[in-house]
Amino acid sequence: MKPKIQTYTAFDADLVQTRGQAQPLPADYDWAQRQRPVLYRLLRQLGKSYWQAKLHARFVNLNLLQSVDGSFFLYGNHTQAFGDPFLPAVLSPRPVATLAAAANLTVPVLGPLLPHAGALVLPETASQTRRFMTQLKKVVGAGTPVAIYPEAHVWPYYTGIRPFKPGSFHYPVQFNRPVFSFTTTYQRHHVTIYLDGPFAPDESLPLRARREQLAHQVQAAMQRRAQASTYQHIQYRRQTP
Repeated sequence: MKPKIQTYTAFDADLVQTRGQAQPLPADYDWAQRQRPVLYRLLRQLGKSYWQAKLHARFVNLNLLQSVDGSFFLYGNHTQAFGDPFLPAVLSPRPVATLAAAANLTVPVLGPLLPHAGALVLPETASQTRRFMTQLKKVVGAGTPVAIYPEAHVWPYYTGIRPFKPGSFHYPVQFNRPVFSFTTTYQRHHVTIYLDGPFAPDESLPLRARREQLAHQVQAAMQRRAQASTYQHIQYRRQTP
């Protein structure tokens, strides 16, 4: 079967959209929603089943996260619309909080459940940002790992690494926590997910340079791992606007 052809005009294009995703985040959105451990475990098992049964996932260096003391940040490429919300929970030995766009709340059935299973919805206004950062500080202080998809939008089965969203590495620099990367690669009949790290901010650099240096380290590791992809389920072709 020939690979599907997907055209795009820019690396930050949103190629997968859901009904209602343009709906703004409510002004009074509550970031302090309590995580429900039973729901988290159920969704984690759902994600694990998806990655193992459907995608036949293999994991390399999974032991890297086993003995990390305190919170850490996980950065990965965004290539599975259904699987990626659950992948950090599959990788992490502890419950993990995953940063997610408000559009994820509009996904039928699963969307409203995500905040109770660890999702931290990204703010959209200055007032929301203050409350979001207050909650994120509590999460990191409690030793909870935090997962981020720095490419922002999901591109199904994409085998490259797209440019990272500016500011994605603000959080580990602010909280001075170690960073790990996970890279999903595609082979004809399975996927392989590589973990790398830890990467640490260079405290001798100014804040902006610290973020850029950390982003470069993670991106380089992910680009190196992406070379392990040997099959394209979808071929992406750039189209001139």
